[in-house]
Amino acid sequence: MTNPIVPANQRKAMSRGMLAVMGTQILLVLVGVSWGAMRIQLLREERASPIPIVEPLTVTPLYDRPEVVSDEQLAVTLDRLKPRLRGPQPKINWVDHALRFWGVEATFSEPECLSGREMRELLLDHRTFRDSWGAKERPFLVPDLSGSDPRFSFRTQSGQATASHVDHTLAGLAEVGTPLDYPVLTPAGEFPLRAAFDESFHEFSLNQREYEWSALAYIHYLPKSRTWITSEGQRVSWDLLADRMMRQRLDQGVCFGFHRLHALVVLIRVDDEHSILSSDARTKILDHLKDATQRLVTTQHADGYWDGSWPGDDWDGPIRPKRGPLGLQADRLLATGHALEWWALAPSEVLPPTETLRNAGHWVVSEIGTLSDQQVNSYYPFLSHAGRALALWRGKFPHEFLPLSERLASHGE
Repeated sequence: MTNPIVPANQRKAMSRGMLAVMGTQILLVLVGVSWGAMRIQLLREERASPIPIVEPLTVTPLYDRPEVVSDEQLAVTLDRLKPRLRGPQPKINWVDHALRFWGVEATFSEPECLSGREMRELLLDHRTFRDSWGAKERPFLVPDLSGSDPRFSFRTQSGQATASHVDHTLAGLAEVGTPLDYPVLTPAGEFPLRAAFDESFHEFSLNQREYEWSALAYIHYLPKSRTWITSEGQRVSWDLLADRMMRQRLDQGVCFGFHRLHALVVLIRVDDEHSILSSDARTKILDHLKDATQRLVTTQHADGYWDGSWPGDDWDGPIRPKRGPLGLQADRLLATGHALEWWALAPSEVLPPTETLRNAGHWVVSEIGTLSDQQVNSYYPFLSHAGRALALWRGKFPHEFLPLSERLASHGE
């Protein structure tokens, strides 16, 4: 068979067609490569950690309610709760609670009291920690030099020279206004506080045993971020984090579940200014807080206190009776002080009746007045929440009342 002779004009047309097809294929390949590169870049950006602000937000008190605690009652109570922690081996759990209570600005005339700056130095300067606890004690600040960006963490739940809750120290430092560029002297050299934030953020999981204080720290430093991806590959948003806090039994978690309520209140307050929640999530949080308030109103003892059974019946049945290691009086002080604290920062729509607040405030003042010095020392971490709550109900932070407190105390009033 002979090959047909193709006219020249047809051959040119066929060549142009083949070139067009090849060009289209090349273009599609280039588009695919470009899209792949863009997708990889987008995934990298998506997985990149959000950039925190350097100066943490300040969540200020909303009310001045002398019916909850009078000037005189507050002065006497604050005097009982001064941080008399000077001396060898002060418990770190006591120190970080006291710093959160009094703030960096606090100074005291009594020599046995640590100032706010001294407390922060004890937490963030390994030399000061070593001088207080001795060279044989394991450091509170634990550096991690394994990655390209050195980080450090706070030793936790490993004895009296460590913090009591995951990220409690970091959250407390945020609440007292410590910037992320604050210099921290670890056993491996000086790092910024940002290195501790990054370590916490990298290790965070929604399934970790304690997450309330982690959430509180992030709320203070990440008001410009609505979502992020964890190191486990899970997308997290403030909506999801709030849902995580609300789906547990009300009494579960540290301090009878009150830290979750506190974190939710702070989340609402930050959302007021930065719109980090969806409208549905905000509504759910407010409804959750209102439900908690109604339960507290219902279960308040006639004397004004609560204990670990404050929620009453939960969604899966009655609350199982709880008793803390320090006894019933300690449980009542813990529960009542924590309840007053989160209410002091909450919007008015979730507050209980004035009578509920007044009875709780007066009971706390009276009960603290009955404690021995030894009991004050034993109960100090949760008494710090009660003292801070009383000050917040008068519209200020505790250190702002110190002149009045010391003046009245010096006259025996």
